[in-house]
Amino acid sequence: MTTRNTSSTGSTPNDQTPDISQLVAQQVQNTIPSIVTQVTAGIDNRRRSGGDQSGEGGSGSNQGCTYKTFMSCKPKEFHGKEGAVGLLSWFDSMEYVLHISKCSEDRKVEYAACQLQGRALTWWNIQVQTRGREAAYNLSWEDFKKLLIEEYCPKK
Repeated sequence: MTTRNTSSTGSTPNDQTPDISQLVAQQVQNTIPSIVTQVTAGIDNRRRSGGDQSGEGGSGSNQGCTYKTFMSCKPKEFHGKEGAVGLLSWFDSMEYVLHISKCSEDRKVEYAACQLQGRALTWWNIQVQTRGREAAYNLSWEDFKKLLIEEYCPKK
């Protein structure tokens, strides 16, 4: 009885299947350490650039902190009745929190304004209405401080 050769190499397709699956399994096994290394490096880069583990703030640029990160530093509130010394103390405390949380320049006023309460919040809401929301929140940190000083530390 003669056997029929079904492939050019002299073996049947079933003979080759285990070899291919073994090759694929070996390639996957060889690739996994590289993938783990790349993922770990990506996480480390995100942490170094100010992002958190929720997927915000990475992508290689310094986007600053999230509001959640800022609030986790427990920033002090300012009510507007603490006087000049209280305002200056609030500035010192807030600048420390902004630094520790790695807050970006374009978020400092936005995040700090969230800590205004009572009379100070009413004053800020008037600023937002007068200037427009975008202009008010785009003030530099120094300009924001000057406005607060003008309001709460008037020259007599």
